[in-house]
Amino acid sequence: MTQTQFQVVILATDKASGNSKLSPIDDTIPHSLLPIANRPLISYQLEFLEKAGFETKTEPVIIVVNETSQEKIRQYVSEIYKGKIEVEFFVLKDQLGTCEILYRIRDKIRLEYFIVLNANLVLEDTFIRQMADLHRKEESSLTVLLKPPAPKVEQGKGKAVPETLTKQDNLFTDYIALEEKSQKIVMMEPATEVEEELNFNKSLLKYFPNLTIYTNLQDTQLYIFSRWVLDLIVEDQKEKYPLFFDIKKHLIPYLLSCQIPNIKRKRPLPSSAFNQDQTLSQTMSSTTSPFDQFSELNGQKNKTIKCFAHLLKNEGYCMNVNTIKNFQQINRDIAKGDLQYLPNEPKSEKNYFIDPTANVVPTQVGPQCVIGTSTTLGAKCSVKVSIIGKHCKIGDGVRIENSIIMDHVIIEDRCVVNSSIICNDVNIKAGSSTVGQYLTK
Repeated sequence: MTQTQFQVVILATDKASGNSKLSPIDDTIPHSLLPIANRPLISYQLEFLEKAGFETKTEPVIIVVNETSQEKIRQYVSEIYKGKIEVEFFVLKDQLGTCEILYRIRDKIRLEYFIVLNANLVLEDTFIRQMADLHRKEESSLTVLLKPPAPKVEQGKGKAVPETLTKQDNLFTDYIALEEKSQKIVMMEPATEVEEELNFNKSLLKYFPNLTIYTNLQDTQLYIFSRWVLDLIVEDQKEKYPLFFDIKKHLIPYLLSCQIPNIKRKRPLPSSAFNQDQTLSQTMSSTTSPFDQFSELNGQKNKTIKCFAHLLKNEGYCMNVNTIKNFQQINRDIAKGDLQYLPNEPKSEKNYFIDPTANVVPTQVGPQCVIGTSTTLGAKCSVKVSIIGKHCKIGDGVRIENSIIMDHVIIEDRCVVNSSIICNDVNIKAGSSTVGQYLTK
């Protein structure tokens, strides 16, 4: 499969990640370089694009980064990443909303469709063909990737039960309305924006009477847009008071509302919304506006666009690294060794991953563990269901279980580390017990 009509934008800035800052574990490291089974988070997105067959030689992937984090991310991509995906960086020197970012990079997006991918996301490529085909076939303006909640398995019982959402999980929960037969998405409201009652526009119910309202679907923050949407953003940014700052909060609700005819619109749709073949260079001409081609604005009210949702079912792994709980879970999932993605360390027959340069007695390490480059384990250590990074020194008699140890960590003799995250360069003194903690230097 080769994707030649789609250009990809990866938003690897802190603000683009929304409420996803995982303080304190990403206070001193760019979020997109957080270690997932000893690999940077962004490496999974680049591998996803490569496996999905994206052609990037002529139109590279655009990675948007903050000025403060660009050096470290550039270093990884240029010196360590060995894949085939071509990358171009766009550096933000100030904090901007995601729509403002698209406005800044508009001249770099030249293909018929573009994908906006949040740097939080780790997902397998098994769904992308169907999602891309849906967008093209239906001439969709926006296609959203939605994920149902994963069932939580009770330990020891093997019984799947619905997962209980925490207060932090609710930050990423939405009220989503789908027209089931057509796969159209007609509403997506963040739960945090709804106070007591969910209000419906009467026109919405008139034109979409057979809706299903979901409260447990997650917006993965992977969106396919048709390129005319850039015209809309460009014209909006010319206004004294722009309407669109954030893709999810402002742009997507507007696009969804434009599926209803005769609705009052705060911004008119550009003519390119109804003429997909018009080139971007024409619509961005300095002498003409994509809005000038309407002789009667009222005539546009009857015209509508289409927006669709692709609902992940059993099509592969997908998780947003937007909470510490998810960060821990995805590390465990990758360390199991049964996903499309694997740690860089070689896998043993006993289902653990140990770098050849590590000084480790294999009997010290249980299944679903990862041990990084040049790490040493002392005598009588025990490591269970844990990830240990590069250049770590673990003393004698240390017990580590269900934990994530990052790089250059020193754990002295007779320590216990359980259900914890130990960040780069931390030194844990002898005899310490660290349970359920997040330690930073």
